[in-house]
Order: sequence, then structure tokens, then C-alpha cells
Amino acid sequence: MDIGYKIRKRRKELDLTQVELGQKVHKSSQVISNWERGYTTGIVSEDLHELSMALSVPIDYFIPTNNATTTHQDTPPDQRLEAIIRVYPTLDEKSKDIIDAIIKLNTNPQK
Repeated sequence: MDIGYKIRKRRKELDLTQVELGQKVHKSSQVISNWERGYTTGIVSEDLHELSMALSVPIDYFIPTNNATTTHQDTPPDQRLEAIIRVYPTLDEKSKDIIDAIIKLNTNPQK
């Protein structure tokens, strides 16, 4: 997930326009637009600090991570997972046991 996407996502969550965000970080709306679209590579640390303050997120929100357990969910959940969650309570015990076994296999890989 790139920084521009995160800026845009959080700005929209806060219902801010690019102009309003620009005013908060002392940049033009064009600069904000360029950041969000990825046209500007490398945002200086001072600007990241200003963005984190304006968007009410920790500065590490903008740092890409490969860690699957993050505090912000940046990607929509898999529709297959949502389907399993939705039908799980209605499944018979054997079906639930199969799903539980698959989960156990993937969370405790054998060495």
C-alpha cells in the first residue's frame, strides 16, 4: 500500500478536501493531489510529520509494512473469508471441525 493511497484514504475518512488538507500542512492542493496520485516520489520527513498531525495518525501509518498484523486494515477482506464467517454458525459440527483443522494447519505449520 503506497503512501499516496493512505493519504487519500485517511483524508476521505476525515471528510477533508485536498484544499483543506493542504491548508493544514501548508501545501497547495496540487501538491496534495500529486502525493495522492503517486506523482511525487519521496515525501520529506517534515511533510510526513505535518500529514500525521493533520490526519490524526501516527507517523508510522505511512510506512509500508509486510507484517500481516497491522493496526490499520488497508485492504478489503477476502470475500471468501466473509462468506465463511457468515455461514459458519449454520454449519454442522463436522463442517466446523474441517474449517477448524484447516485453520490449525495454517497457524501451526509443521517443521
